Amino acid sequence: MFIPDGAEARHGYRVRRWVIKAAVAAAIVLLVGQVLFFVFYADVLRRAAQTDKLAAENEQLRRYQYKVQMLQESMEQAREIVRQITEIAGVEYKLPELPDDSTLFAQWNQPASAILNRAVGPDLSWPAGLPIQGFISQDFEIEDSSHYHPGIDIACAEGTPVLAVAIGTVVFAEYDSTYGLLLVIQHNDSVSTLYGHNEELLVSVGDQVMVGSRIALSGNTGKSTAPHLHYEVRVHDEPINPLETEYEEEQH
Repeated sequence: MFIPDGAEARHGYRVRRWVIKAAVAAAIVLLVGQVLFFVFYADVLRRAAQTDKLAAENEQLRRYQYKVQMLQESMEQAREIVRQITEIAGVEYKLPELPDDSTLFAQWNQPASAILNRAVGPDLSWPAGLPIQGFISQDFEIEDSSHYHPGIDIACAEGTPVLAVAIGTVVFAEYDSTYGLLLVIQHNDSVSTLYGHNEELLVSVGDQVMVGSRIALSGNTGKSTAPHLHYEVRVHDEPINPLETEYEEEQH
C-alpha cells in the first residue's frame, strides 16, 4: 500500500502469497545458478590450461619419439656394419639382441635401491661417496653469491633410503624451515655432513651411525620444488664440494 503525504488517494496492490514465494525461489535459483556458473567456468579454465600443457608435452614426446626412431635406425646400421666387418675378418662374433619391451620395462616403476660408492681407506670418519642413488640436479656453488648453493642436490624418488657416508654422531635431527626434515652428523672434531628435505628421519640426536647405515628416507619437505636430497660436507663449518672429498681426504 502506498500512502502519500498530502490528501491524495491511497493506492494499494494485492500480491498473492504464492507470487512472493515464487519470486524468492527464482532469486535463490538465480543465485545458485550464478555460483555454479563460476565454479564450472573456473573448472573449464583449469581444464583448458591443462589441455595446452598436455598438447605441449605431447609435441615434445613426438619429437623424442622421432629421435629414438632415428637412433634405432642408426643402431641397426651399426649392427650391420659390425656384422660385415666380423664376417670379412673371419671372427665369430654376434652383437647381443636388444630385449623386448616387456623385459626392458619390467623394472620401470620399481624404486632403485640406494648404493654407497666409497673408496677403501683407513679413516672411516671421513665422508666418501654419495649417500643416495639418483642424479645430480644442482651442483655445488659458493663462488657466486647470487647462486649460492653449499651442497649438491640429488634427485630421487620419495622414500629412497639415505645412507651415512662415514661413521659419526647425530647432532641435529628435526624440522628446519629451509631444509625440512634435516639431519646433521658430526664425524670428527672438524667434519660434519648435512642431509636435507627428508620424508622421515630414522635416527635421533646422540645416535652413533656406521658407514652405509640407513639414517633417513628422502622426501620433499621444507623449501623444495621436487623430491630430492640436499647433501653437504662441511670442514670447520665451511662447505666443501661433496664430489671432491677424495682429494680433500688426501689433504686431511
